[in-house]
Amino acid sequence: MQKRPIRLFLTIMAGCLFWSLQAQETGPERRFEAGVVAGLNISQVDGDKLRGFYKFGFQSGIKADAVLSDRWKVGIEILYSQQGARQSKFDVPSSELDVQEIHFNMVEAPVLVHFRDWKLQVTAGGSYGNIINYSVTEVTGEDGIEAHPLSQDIFSVILGGSFYFTENWVLDVRWSRWLNSPYSEELAETNEQTLVPWIGRTITVRGCYLF
Repeated sequence: MQKRPIRLFLTIMAGCLFWSLQAQETGPERRFEAGVVAGLNISQVDGDKLRGFYKFGFQSGIKADAVLSDRWKVGIEILYSQQGARQSKFDVPSSELDVQEIHFNMVEAPVLVHFRDWKLQVTAGGSYGNIINYSVTEVTGEDGIEAHPLSQDIFSVILGGSFYFTENWVLDVRWSRWLNSPYSEELAETNEQTLVPWIGRTITVRGCYLF
């Protein structure tokens, strides 16, 4: 179950990158751009009683954009992304908590619209994500996966901004929020301590290199 999504992710990444590089043109009439991205996710999950953005994770992948005009682009990305939530010293007492940490390993495929003016770019769009695997650590330190069964499919909304240091090096800052919960009320009926549904929110800071 875990190996097949990883193989599919790597195959899609390689295919998209090859297609983007083959489709690019040079000069002012270039209609396609491709790049690689890597950065940091800072996330939390609403509904788990854990407060604040204290869960850190990694994000990396590739992107391909179709250039519509000097200012407008549309694009797709294929990303490996780590999200979740973690207990901090600012949380309620452990006796009132159900989980200590939640960790998701995900593959995401955002579809985005970009508007650029000078060195600044704003971005908006949506994303489909698939949870490859996950872990839930209860406050007792025990494995909580069986007590918190999840579905795999996640849909998100994304807003962001970028700064172009050069035409090749870009800094992205993004905010995303899940539109659905993999941990539904039906799945959580046996766990009275958990607030449902679980809705993830993530702030991403990453660098991008455009070919």
